[in-house]
Amino acid sequence: MDGNRSNAGYLITASIPVGNVEFVLGVDKKEEQYVTWECRDKTEYSFGHYTDSLFKATKDLCQRAMAEVQYLEQNEPWKIRQDVDFFLVTIEYQGNHAAIQFPTRELPDLLGSIGITLPPERVYLGSREMKVQLKPGGDKFADALVGLFKEDNSLRMVNEVAKEVLCSDWQVKGWLEERVGKDTYHDIEAVLRDAVMYKKYIKDVEEREKKRGRER
Repeated sequence: MDGNRSNAGYLITASIPVGNVEFVLGVDKKEEQYVTWECRDKTEYSFGHYTDSLFKATKDLCQRAMAEVQYLEQNEPWKIRQDVDFFLVTIEYQGNHAAIQFPTRELPDLLGSIGITLPPERVYLGSREMKVQLKPGGDKFADALVGLFKEDNSLRMVNEVAKEVLCSDWQVKGWLEERVGKDTYHDIEAVLRDAVMYKKYIKDVEEREKKRGRER
């Protein structure tokens, strides 16, 4: 830990990075006060939890980090996986530019940063008001999916496909890769529909196996 790192008079003595955020422990030795913060970019500290007990602060730090891990596991597993593929979309609007990596939880804010106030479901790949490009990234499967998108597909659709297909469970992704490789699909909506369906099928099978195990 960098001993020179501090915030609001507290020396940062421990940190736990989780996804795009980290949780830090700050110590004020003079006042015997402790705090845990959520921190972004090592400069933006928020949601401070204060206490006069180092033990309580340490416990809180671990609990906050674990809560974020559990959230990502349930809602955004790609945030904690290093072997997933992504889509990249570049947007030009009224002289402003953005490059957005999908999937993302911050799509409305990213669009807003370049002046786009439309919701993601109304920003289309073939939009006339702005230049939107879905770029291939070199991965064979991801590039094959790019070819299935149409001009009337929205950025919300891009985000959902990136989350449910590219960053899905390895069983789902492997099954879809095989089917895409055989030219089974003619549009991206069918791929997304099958991804959701097959994920549910796998979950149902796992639940049945667990039930059999409990009954034995």
